[in-house]
This record gives sequence, structure tokens and C-alpha cells, in this order.
Amino acid sequence: MRTETDGEMTRQSVMRRLWLIYVICVAYTALFFAVGGDDILHRDAPSAKPDAASSGVIGEVTDGMVVEQEFTAHADEVVRLDVQIGTYERKNTGTLTASVYDETGTQVTKSVMNASELVNGVTPFVLDPAITDANGKTYTVRFETEGASAGNAATFSCAYGADGFADLALNGEKQNNETLIMSSVSRIPDIWGKILLGMWAVLIVFFAGYFLYTDRKLKQDKDTAASASIKALSRYRFLMDQLVSRDFKVRYKRSVLGVMWSFINPILTMLVQFFVFSKVFRVGGANYIVYLLTGITFFNFYSESTNNGLLSIVGNASLIKKVYVPKYIYPVSKTLSSAINFGIAIILLFAVTLISGIPLTKYILLFPYAAACAFILNIGVSLIISTGMVFFHDVQFLYNVFMTLLSYGTPLFWYLSSMPERYHFVFYMNPLCDIITFSRDCIMYGTFPGAQLSVLCLLIPVLILAAGVLIFRKFEDEFVLHI
Repeated sequence: MRTETDGEMTRQSVMRRLWLIYVICVAYTALFFAVGGDDILHRDAPSAKPDAASSGVIGEVTDGMVVEQEFTAHADEVVRLDVQIGTYERKNTGTLTASVYDETGTQVTKSVMNASELVNGVTPFVLDPAITDANGKTYTVRFETEGASAGNAATFSCAYGADGFADLALNGEKQNNETLIMSSVSRIPDIWGKILLGMWAVLIVFFAGYFLYTDRKLKQDKDTAASASIKALSRYRFLMDQLVSRDFKVRYKRSVLGVMWSFINPILTMLVQFFVFSKVFRVGGANYIVYLLTGITFFNFYSESTNNGLLSIVGNASLIKKVYVPKYIYPVSKTLSSAINFGIAIILLFAVTLISGIPLTKYILLFPYAAACAFILNIGVSLIISTGMVFFHDVQFLYNVFMTLLSYGTPLFWYLSSMPERYHFVFYMNPLCDIITFSRDCIMYGTFPGAQLSVLCLLIPVLILAAGVLIFRKFEDEFVLHI
């Protein structure tokens, strides 16, 4: 019987680790769907907003003023009204109430919001209870304030000459060709939810069958990719520990503050961006610091992992020429090393979130999903660019340009909602955008990020990883001839 005394893992040990990974993944998948609940199979669908050549404001809505707007529901259930409101960066006072009436004048629901929580832009008024059996029916929403005075009251935006929309009424008087910039949000079935369910079902069944197949192969003293990877990681664990430890120590060698830079670096970056974009360019909103820090945390993880991974093969040329080890260990070790800083930065992110007064909801349990997707993405990209670097040293210069483009093409300091919705799909092809947006929904907004984002967060990084593995394995035997 084979033992592990010679460093070779037994079949039982390999399968025990594979099944442990499988059980953990299945258990977390169950948790994911339990937390997501009905939000996985249904999504919010906003109605069309007034689209006009010009827009303006109707002025501040102070105590005693009433703003009314008719709207027609486009689905059976209306759960929210999204209204364009201007705060002009001031702290408004009092409360703002949105009351909804049916065609008979009966109040069917309302939403009350603290004026201090209003943001400069789209403000969501969550209806409690939601309007049901609403499709095709016309309703009137009435906005009133209490405790709001001139200079500290919300300002509603309006569109002029918007075809197909009813005119708003101000204190009972119809305003000719003026319409509130508002949309009603309904709950509809989400096809992406079915895709997400199907994707996970296929993965669970596939890996169960694959691991059973691996067990059968091991009984024949043969390996599959899974068993070979487990054995390699076990056999070369000491080397990986040394590589990760070396990278971490070298990074802070002769540094007075040492590992504290893992906290200081994102803080300084956040403060600089906060000052520039919120004070100079007037970009921002509620909890903008947390918004910035979330993006910085994931972008730094990606940047550090891939920039180090880029040089992971050429930088270890002497070791590769002298000792045989699976070459993928080098880019993987760079990602593991960067993951340490990422973990420290996450602690800072949660600390700032709590200090900012943002409550942690059940959706915070979905954050590890985003972190795992980021890890997969970083390894995949590192495998691709480290291979390219061996044959074309120009890759490092091209990648620097790419990182600059990526920093502006990812919503780190700007809001995706500021872009026309018809272009959103372009940004969703950026996996960093998906992962960061997913994380912000979980941390900042306490909402389920949506089935579409959940699919893209995992699917794109997995495809990149698959491409990275194929490219790396195709050319790794030639590395020693070119480094």
C-alpha cells in the first residue's frame, strides 16, 4: 500500500481534499441562494423616464408645497419610485413623503424618507407595501415635506416637453409641459436567475461526476488534472510558502512602517481621490468614502497581483533553469502574496464602513463570492501575461498602458449610473467593474446585486482562467529556452 512517508499522497488523501473543497463550495452555494432568496429569480425593472431636449428644476419643495405626478404601471407589482432630486451637496432637513393614490383617489401606499438621506441624483422611494395588480393602471404620487425650509429642502428635477408623459401639478395647478424625471420600478421574472441556477446545477453535477472519475483513475494509479494539482500543491507547498513569504518580506524590507503600509496605502489613495473628485469636480454622494475604498481595495488587489505575476516567470529564471517545479506555481504564488495585502485592506474597508454608520446586512455573506471571483481573475490574467512576457518583453509596457485605461474604464471614482444605460453592457464586460459593483451592493447598499451580475462576476473570470491555463500549458515547456 502506498504511504505518504515518501511525500507522495495516497488516493484517500487526495480524494479527501477534493471532496472537502466540493462540500465547502456546495455549502456556500446553498448559503448564496438562501441569502439571495426571491431576488435571484426576480429583478427590478424601471419604467422609461421622460426624455426631453431640455430639463430644469421646479425649485425647492418646502413645507406646505405639494408636488403631484401621474404615472402608469407597466407590470403587476410596483415596488419603488426612482426620482431625480437635487441636494446641491447640502444637508437637507425634515422628512419627504411620497404618497401614492389610485384612480379613485384612495391612498394605496406611501414612502417616507429622511431628507438628510437624500442624494444628489436618483433617490429611491421604496413603497411599503408594494402596489399589486397594477399593470396598466394609472396612479398619482404626491410629494410633501415636513420640517423643510428654504435653503434646506429638496429640489425636484423636471423635463420640458416630454411626449407621452403627464404634466406635473404644483400645489394643485398643472404645469404646462413639465414632467417630473421619475420612473416606477416593478418586479419581473429574471431570466438571469434561471441561468444562475442552471449554471450552478451543472457545475455541482459536473464536479461530483469528475471527482468520482478521478477516484477511479487513482485506483488505476493514474492522475487527472484535479488529482495532479492537489499532489503538486502538497509536494511543493514548502516552496510556495517560501515564495509568498519572500515576496511579502521584500515588499516591506527596510520600511519603517512595514506591514502598516497595507492600511496606509489605500487610505491615502482614498483621501486623495475623495478630495479631488468630491471637492474639486463635485462628484460624490452618500458614503462616497466607502464607495471609493471598495473600488480601490479590489483594483489594488488586481493591479498588484497581475503586475507581480507579469514578471513571475522571467523574474525566477535562475530557479526555473536549475530546479523542476510546476511553473504555474510562480504566478499563483504572486497572487497568494497579494491576497495577504488584500485581506488586510478588507479589514480596513469593513472598519470604515462601520465608522461611516452603514449597517452590515445579510448580504455581506455574499462578499466572499466577489473576493473569490477576483482571485480567479487575477490568476487567469497572470498566467496569460506572464506567458506573453517570456516571448515579448514589450508586454510589460503595453500592460502599463492597459492598466491606465482600466483605471478610468472601471467605476472607481465615478458612478456607472452617470453613463447612458444603453452603454452599461460595455462596462459589464469588464470583470473588475462587475466584481466592484457586486461588492458595493453587498456592503454599501445592503441589497442583492442581481442574478446577471452574479453570473458575470464568475463566468468572465472563469473563462479568463481557462484561457490562461490553456495558453500557459501550451508554451510552458518553451520557457526555459527564452528566459
